[in-house]
Amino acid sequence: MNRGKFVAAIVAGAFALALAAPASAGDNAVIKGKIIFKGEPAKYKRTIINTNKDPNCKKSKKKIGSEKVILDGVKANKKDPSSPITIRNTMVYVKEGLGDRKFPVKAGAVELNQVGCQYKPHVLGIMEGQELIVKNSDPTNHNVHFMPKINKQMNFSQPKQGMTKTVSLKTEDVFKVKCDVHPWMGCYIKVFNHPFFAVTGKDGTFELSGLPPGKFVIEAWHEKFGTQTVTVEVASGDTKVADLTFER
Repeated sequence: MNRGKFVAAIVAGAFALALAAPASAGDNAVIKGKIIFKGEPAKYKRTIINTNKDPNCKKSKKKIGSEKVILDGVKANKKDPSSPITIRNTMVYVKEGLGDRKFPVKAGAVELNQVGCQYKPHVLGIMEGQELIVKNSDPTNHNVHFMPKINKQMNFSQPKQGMTKTVSLKTEDVFKVKCDVHPWMGCYIKVFNHPFFAVTGKDGTFELSGLPPGKFVIEAWHEKFGTQTVTVEVASGDTKVADLTFER
């Protein structure tokens, strides 16, 4: 390699390392909040899924409820209308504001489990380059069918309990995973090129921490209700609260 090319390679490598450098001391802002539902919750009452077609699923003592819409706090809201109804399984993430900045991949793998003839979790986020381990914890055959928009489709079986398979995904929008053996089974995955994402649980809350200073568009995605966005500006050390509401 001649001297000019050698210097150029060093500069390019240093620039790439700088972009992917660990977070600085100032990257400590937090954006948190709740995903709130406004409307008639009775329209979205969870239904029990009939799993009798598979005797191994039928054996499960726990009834399987639809996960398409899960609302929490409905009883509390009836007693006190100021108490919010929140939405579970909502993906919240930074949509805009990070520019071309690169971030190191999160340590550890993410697991997608098949247990009780359901996918757990129902919605998950993962960084590009992070391992996804697909596991079958059920004593029955499952088929795992990835239906992405950009990636090549994957479709494989896990006929035995305890089987695992590690897969790799590219950055893209939310896509669905389904089981062709059990039609009620489905989940959603979103792959990110940054670590600022979270999925709401039983209390409908989210928290995005370790953010650099800046102005960000925060988006909430729900499989039934679509998306909502809010713009939040944070300085180093800030903690900002930004609730998002789906009205239906």
